[in-house]
Amino acid sequence: MLRWTLKKHFVGNPTNSDFELKTAELPPLKNREVLLEALFLTGDPYMRVAAKRLKEGDTMMGQQVARFLLDSLIY
Repeated sequence: MLRWTLKKHFVGNPTNSDFELKTAELPPLKNREVLLEALFLTGDPYMRVAAKRLKEGDTMMGQQVARFLLDSLIY
C-alpha cells in the first residue's frame, strides 16, 4: 500500500518536500472489509486547514475515486 504522509508542516504554499510517499504492508482483510485502489485523489483547499492538526508522519486524508479490487464477505 502507498500512502502520503505529512513530512513537515508547511507555511504558505505546500511543496513536494512537505510530503512523503510511504509503502506499508496491508494486513489480511477481516470479515466485511473491502480493498480499493485509488484512481484519483483530491487536493482540496480544506486540506490546508486539516494538515495543521496533523502530526508529522500522519497520513493525509482526502476524498478519492477508487476501484473495487477484493472483498472478504463471508456468507
